[in-house]
Amino acid sequence: MAANPQKQPVSDIAAGLLSIKIDGMQDLPISGLKMVKTGDQTVFISSNGRFAFYGGKLMDIWTQQEIKALADIDNIANRIDLSRMKLKADDLGAVTVGHGKGQVLVFIDPRCPYCGKVMNDLQVLQDHYTFKLVMVPILGPESQNIVVQLACQLGASDAKTKDAVRDRLLKQDYAGLPTEPPVQCNKEPLQKAVVTAKLFDLKGVPFLIAPDGRTHSGAPEVLADWLADKPKPSPSLATTPDTNAQNTNATEKKP
Repeated sequence: MAANPQKQPVSDIAAGLLSIKIDGMQDLPISGLKMVKTGDQTVFISSNGRFAFYGGKLMDIWTQQEIKALADIDNIANRIDLSRMKLKADDLGAVTVGHGKGQVLVFIDPRCPYCGKVMNDLQVLQDHYTFKLVMVPILGPESQNIVVQLACQLGASDAKTKDAVRDRLLKQDYAGLPTEPPVQCNKEPLQKAVVTAKLFDLKGVPFLIAPDGRTHSGAPEVLADWLADKPKPSPSLATTPDTNAQNTNATEKKP
C-alpha cells in the first residue's frame, strides 16, 4: 500500500504565512471577491469579473495577462485598455470635445463640481487630446433627468443639437430642460454607459482614463500634467462620491 502523506494542519499554514518576510505591498483595484466552484477547482473572481485567482496565479481577464510582480499592478492592473476590451466611447453616448491625437475617456455627472473643474481644464487641451465625456447619473433624480434629456438630444442627427448639448455640459447650464421623459428616445447608449461604469467599479466622478490606460478617480490638480504622466506636485482634489448609499435608485434603475 502506498503511504498517504499527512496534510499540514491549517494552523501551521496560517502561522507560516504570518511569519513570511514582506518585501513589498500594494493594493489591487478590487472591491470584493466571489468564490466560484467548478468541479474540484476553486476560483476567486473579483466582483467586476476582471481578476481571477486560480492555480496559484493572478490573472487579469480583461487583458489576458498574468500579474506576477508589484510593478505589474501599475503597468497592468491599474490601467484600462479600451482597445483590448473593444470598447468604443461613442457606443456609450459620449460627448466629444477636442480633436487631438490621444483619446481621454471621462465619466461625469452633469451636476458634479469636480467634473466641472475637469471640463474647464480640458478646454485648453483640445489641440492635444480628444476628450470623450460619458454621462452617468450618480447624484440622484435631478442628475437622472438631466442625463436622460441630454442623452436623448444627442441621438438627434443634426450637428447643431449635439453642439448645444456639449455647450450645456461644459457650462453646466441645464436651465430650461424638460422634466418629463422624452416620448421617443434611444436609451441604449446611456444604458451601456451605466453598465460600463459599474463594470469599472466607479466609486465617484470624475473618473478619467488616459490614452495610455492610466486611470484617475477625482479631478487631477493639473490635468495637463496628469495626462503627460508628470509627477503630481500635490494630492489631487476629492471626488464627488456616488450617493447611491442614500439613493440607490440613482443608477440601479434603467434610465
